[in-house]
Amino acid sequence: MKRVKKLRLLLIISEIKAGKNPSKISKEHKINKKTLQNHLGELKKMGCIEKVGYGTWKVLKEVLVSSKATSLKKQIRGHAFNWKVKFKKEIDWKRRLKNNKIKYQLIGINRSTPRIIFNDKKIWFTKTGLVIYEPKSFFARSSHTSKGMAVWELDKTIKALGRCLKIDLNWYRFKTSREHYGMIKNELARQYNNNGEKLYIVDDEGAWMWIDFSHGIDELETNEPFNSRMVQNWYNDHKKNKFEVTSTFILESFDKLLEDRKFHAENMRSHVEAIKTLSETVKELKEQVKNLK
Repeated sequence: MKRVKKLRLLLIISEIKAGKNPSKISKEHKINKKTLQNHLGELKKMGCIEKVGYGTWKVLKEVLVSSKATSLKKQIRGHAFNWKVKFKKEIDWKRRLKNNKIKYQLIGINRSTPRIIFNDKKIWFTKTGLVIYEPKSFFARSSHTSKGMAVWELDKTIKALGRCLKIDLNWYRFKTSREHYGMIKNELARQYNNNGEKLYIVDDEGAWMWIDFSHGIDELETNEPFNSRMVQNWYNDHKKNKFEVTSTFILESFDKLLEDRKFHAENMRSHVEAIKTLSETVKELKEQVKNLK
């Protein structure tokens, strides 16, 4: 099985675990419904998932992804993932930590939230779950594949933590409170970085695209997979046209089109006059022919 396919299966598993149905997975990740059904069938045969109702699946086990190097052209760096994880019921984390002799710090306004460093990740224990900051970067061909790799790492972390605390943490829901995707070795980012300049594009919710030379790899960053894919498509489309289709180019093209239309309109008017004159001349000739007869 190829790596890309494994990562797609991993993505499907992670989304099912997050409580999403096949219809939503198909729409959000632009996976053909027939292709998605085939993947669900494969995962079922592998014993990874089982159907529990109409449009509802349950994860039984994970699909493994090979750690061997891949020949994919890595264009996206997914990073700065901040995960919010929720379990079915509240857990007495302090008791679990103490019983298993795991050192922790109490932080927050009331110094009531335990926090540990586990597998190089900061983990905060809340009343209903966990907050996990992922320090790793995940390089992939697309933002969705990068996020799938990050989800795989999240699942490994939660299961390892469960083994450490001697508690079953297999069932959970999760979402991101932050995620960044960088288009690496990007020409626009290179231009800004060479000039020592920064770029921030913001809306009502804050910055959603930026260049800030944060890692020195000439990357144009966005804050979620859909934005990353759209910016990537937009940039690649401009690259195909050698960045010649600018606002000035479009305005000048419109001006030229209007001039051409004016020219053709003038020609049409002159043609109409010529046809009118020709018609009158033909009438006169007909009258002369009648007179001659």
